[in-house]
Amino acid sequence: MKVAKFNTKRHTFLAFHGGYHGMTGGALSVTSKKAFKSGYLPLFPDIHFAPYAYCYRCAFGKEYPECDMRCVRYVEYLFSDPESGLTDPAAIIVEPIQGEGGFIVPPDGYLRELRRICEENSTLLIVDEIQTGFGRTGKMFACEHDNVTPDIMTIAKAVGGIGLPLSGCLIRRDLDTWEPGGHLGTFRGNVLACVAGLAAINFTLEKGLVERAAKEGSHMLKRLKELQRETETIGDVRGKGLMVAAEFVEDRKTKKPAVELVKKVQAKCLERGVLVWKAGHWPNVIRFLPPLIITREHIDKGLDVFSDAVKETEHELK
Repeated sequence: MKVAKFNTKRHTFLAFHGGYHGMTGGALSVTSKKAFKSGYLPLFPDIHFAPYAYCYRCAFGKEYPECDMRCVRYVEYLFSDPESGLTDPAAIIVEPIQGEGGFIVPPDGYLRELRRICEENSTLLIVDEIQTGFGRTGKMFACEHDNVTPDIMTIAKAVGGIGLPLSGCLIRRDLDTWEPGGHLGTFRGNVLACVAGLAAINFTLEKGLVERAAKEGSHMLKRLKELQRETETIGDVRGKGLMVAAEFVEDRKTKKPAVELVKKVQAKCLERGVLVWKAGHWPNVIRFLPPLIITREHIDKGLDVFSDAVKETEHELK
């Protein structure tokens, strides 16, 4: 965000409902979750939010693909209407697949459309790949699914091999306009973390973990969709690579979030040695982020436990 402001001489940002970008003051200002912000307002001024491409719960009540990506048309409207309240943003900041928001996968072409809007309005595109990067979604970076190159990309988590703290901000070369010392920090360039990062990247590439994530992720999706057909409370199954989720509802017609059911399923899995975590707006989504080195045997064992927990919980709540 500092790079975008410094280069554009603007301070407005456009972010998205369900977006999560971090817990520090600046990152929290473009994060949408009320619970995270409560007690810390005001944050950065002039932050605007638009609906994300959450096709299962479209903010506009439309169905894809007949909708013509109404969510993108709304972003265009915000830029084109002088009364929309959006004032020449420094950048749009977006997750190519939303993480904390519920592993929401936008339609093909969504990110490409945001790229186009940014170019037409001299606005930078910041793609947050902290959860999705380094092979997680079956591509090295999730923005590659749409053949999009952002102006700025944030990376972390997997680049440090998970175990060591390492993060980075990748920028277009022409945006590298800071004078020496323009951005400082005590822990910048930690040697041990950087060595671990190089090892993690090399291991990922040498062992074909990106391709492996795509293959094993397809298997996970297939199994979860089979479970969806066998049960009554899984409203949606979605994901790319080894970033997969199931959204639970009390009724598939009303799509009322099944929050208590998710808590019970989570507890049952824990009792049987499988850790699953929740996400989503309510949260009523159980998400799966297994290690990229996970075996097919462990995937199936984990999903067997999960399947039993879902079926048992449904039976108990009837």
